[in-house]
Parts: sequence; C-alpha cells; structure tokens
Amino acid sequence: MAKHNQVRRKLPWKSQVRITSRTIIGSLALLIVAGLYLAVNGRVARAGRDVLVLQNDRAEFQRQIAELTSTLAELTTPQHMLERALELGYQPAGMGDMLYINIDGYVAPEMFEAPLPPSSTSDHASSLSPAYTETLGEWLIRVVRPRGGGVQ
Repeated sequence: MAKHNQVRRKLPWKSQVRITSRTIIGSLALLIVAGLYLAVNGRVARAGRDVLVLQNDRAEFQRQIAELTSTLAELTTPQHMLERALELGYQPAGMGDMLYINIDGYVAPEMFEAPLPPSSTSDHASSLSPAYTETLGEWLIRVVRPRGGGVQ
C-alpha cells in the first residue's frame, strides 16, 4: 500500500487525468441525452405545427364547401332554373305539346301499398296471453270482487 501511495505522489497528473476523463465522459453523456431530448421535442413541436396547419386547411375547405353548396342551392332554385331555361329558348309545355307513346307488352308496376304499423294489426293483440292484456283496473276489480255468490 505504501508503494501505491508513493506512485500517486510521483505521478499526480494520472489522478487528474482520471478525474478529468470521468468528468468529460459524464458531460458527454449529459450532452447526448440533452441532444436527444431536444430532437424529440423539436419533432413534437413540428408535428403540432403541422396539425394546426392541417386544421386550418380543413376549416378553409369546409368554408369553401359551404360557399359552393350555397351557390349551387341559389342556382338551382325553381325560379332561377325557369329563367335560365327561357334564356336557352325552352318554353313551358302545354297540353298540345305532349306526346304519349304506348309500348306493346309493357306492364305498369303495381301501386305501392305501405305496410300497416305493427300496433294496428288485430292479430298481434290476440297473440298475447290474457294475463298480459289485463289492465290495472280490471285486475283490482277481479281481486276485490268476492268469488262465487255475491249480491246481484
């Protein structure tokens, strides 16, 4: 041990180099971690900015769609369409202008009959048990009324 201390005393720069190298390695590790942290935060910030830009673009597109829908609705009003048809030379058709064509073998489709709602069918109510169709008033009368020979 004494020999080891003598070596340290003779070469003090070795311990300084060791301390300095450990400090530099620790500093480099901290710099690497800080660099990675900044890189990740930079990417997150850029992604957030991109999301904001895309949301602004989406809002602008929705505004344009609403504006175009409004313009289309205005251009297709019956009054505007009639004016446009008259400008293009069309005229309203009268009874003498219509021509009906009979086609041999054509069978017109049957008239559509909407089905009745389920509550309006009479056989639906009859499929229930009488125990489930009795009202509260009927049940009370049945329970309170004496069975058998009562005064009539």
